[in-house]
Amino acid sequence: MNYILTSTNVTKKFGGVAALDDVSLSIRRGSMALLIGPNGSGKSTLVNVITGVYKAERGRVFFDGVDITNLTPHTIYDLGLARTWQIPQPFMTLTVLENLLVAEKGNPGEGVFSSLLRRRWEKFEEESVERAYKILKILKLDHLWDRQAYGLSGGQMKLLETGRALMSGAKMIMMDEPAAGINPVLAHEVFTHLREVNRKLGITFLLIEHRLDIAVPYVDHVYAMHQGKIIAEGHPTEVLNNVLVIESYLGG
Repeated sequence: MNYILTSTNVTKKFGGVAALDDVSLSIRRGSMALLIGPNGSGKSTLVNVITGVYKAERGRVFFDGVDITNLTPHTIYDLGLARTWQIPQPFMTLTVLENLLVAEKGNPGEGVFSSLLRRRWEKFEEESVERAYKILKILKLDHLWDRQAYGLSGGQMKLLETGRALMSGAKMIMMDEPAAGINPVLAHEVFTHLREVNRKLGITFLLIEHRLDIAVPYVDHVYAMHQGKIIAEGHPTEVLNNVLVIESYLGG
């Protein structure tokens, strides 16, 4: 099976306490996976280790065939592994379209001298705008292209963050609670659009989400954590009915 992300025996300690204890998981390329568990189970720590925010004491992480263990966050981002945060952080006074365009890599017009040679960057920027519009259309944000980000709803900001990740050339996006702070109707819309991105563009997702009733219908695979360990994984229904998972949410 083709896995885009693999962690093997990853361990992370804080003051002698193991926040991650020999965590191994494999994310199938092109899938939409969900990471669940009660507060303090290690979900965010795992994402932080994978994306380079924290350094692992032990274990390895591979992304798209490259060993990314303990690389810097920007290096991992450049390899195509992007993440979004629970609280969106767009450039509030830029428009929706501009927020996507600033995420484009390799613009030749950003150089001090190359910016003076219009023929070197004009075509690049035209193609960037076309690509950004295609992404906005999939996310159903194309009608808001000229609206400043501060005027968006919470759900629209979550989608805008996704759009910026896609514009950067991400192959995989890790999202921290995409349904947080959004009413159920809008939360389902967000997940519907994320699933569209997954299906149309083949982007792999790993989502951390507490609102399981909303998230589960949209995902292919679920990983459950408790006390720094993966305690179950598999089809969503199987995992949610797993005795260990149920006990972990009840304080077992």
